[in-house]
Amino acid sequence: MRLSLAGMIVMLLNNLLGVNAMAQSDKGVNTGWTVLHSFKNAPFPDESRANGHTYDGKFYSTPEHYSDSTVGIYIPAHFHPGKKINFVVHFHGWNNHVSNVFDRYELKRQFDAAGLNAVLLVPEGPKDAPDSSGGRLERQPDAFKLLVEEVFDFLKAGHRLGTANRIGGITLTAHSGGYNVVSAILKHGGLRQNVTDVVLFDASYGGLEGYVDWIAEGHGRRLLSIFTEHLAVRNYQLITMLQSKGIPFQTLMDGALTEELLAPRKAIFIHTTEIEHDEIMQKRDYFTLFLKGVKSIN
Repeated sequence: MRLSLAGMIVMLLNNLLGVNAMAQSDKGVNTGWTVLHSFKNAPFPDESRANGHTYDGKFYSTPEHYSDSTVGIYIPAHFHPGKKINFVVHFHGWNNHVSNVFDRYELKRQFDAAGLNAVLLVPEGPKDAPDSSGGRLERQPDAFKLLVEEVFDFLKAGHRLGTANRIGGITLTAHSGGYNVVSAILKHGGLRQNVTDVVLFDASYGGLEGYVDWIAEGHGRRLLSIFTEHLAVRNYQLITMLQSKGIPFQTLMDGALTEELLAPRKAIFIHTTEIEHDEIMQKRDYFTLFLKGVKSIN
């Protein structure tokens, strides 16, 4: 395959920046910038999985499943850096890995459609393993802050952020097993005051107190939880916890969701009986819809 002069220049710049892998488009549907890069403050490798992990009688080794320090980064073509840079950080579920997450859930296409002036990050969790561990981000105070700052410095060095010098608003999203690390980040990850929105895609298995304590602080925060039948009890527990603290919430049924219904800055619960667990992000483009109400910090 012959590369154009522009293509060779892009490859050279990527090599100079230490890029591990690069994709200029997502099946030809976007024109943003994508990079998969290793960061020292990524969730893994971490001592919590130094000896691997066993689940349901099967062993998942550290070299194969807990040694990948990749963070996927996507900057949409419409992105215009301001004084502060807003981030959406997505954590994937069990038996998955970053590149597949981008493709399987059509994250880049959906992120483009949301129109956010923000950068999308997808850290590698347990790679292709049935495990909800958040590694370093779950275990170490301020570990999330260190990771976002490291990514910020990397992008700044690559001239991707203009004259921006501060981190702005942060939205945390999780699918399935990604719930655990998000709850830990809200508890002690650092940058707590920057987190404006949390979106759970069938991901309310546990760590509920982390979500409650975060939204209880107020400041116009928004928590969205869409869930299938198997997590109905967990969401009822979460609602009960919010009620005990006098925190406002509303419940909706899937099927006729709009930006207006999802716009209020409070806890919003959506029960779906029509979408399967692994289709909840992409079947109706809910990753796009839920991000449209995100609060930016300029």
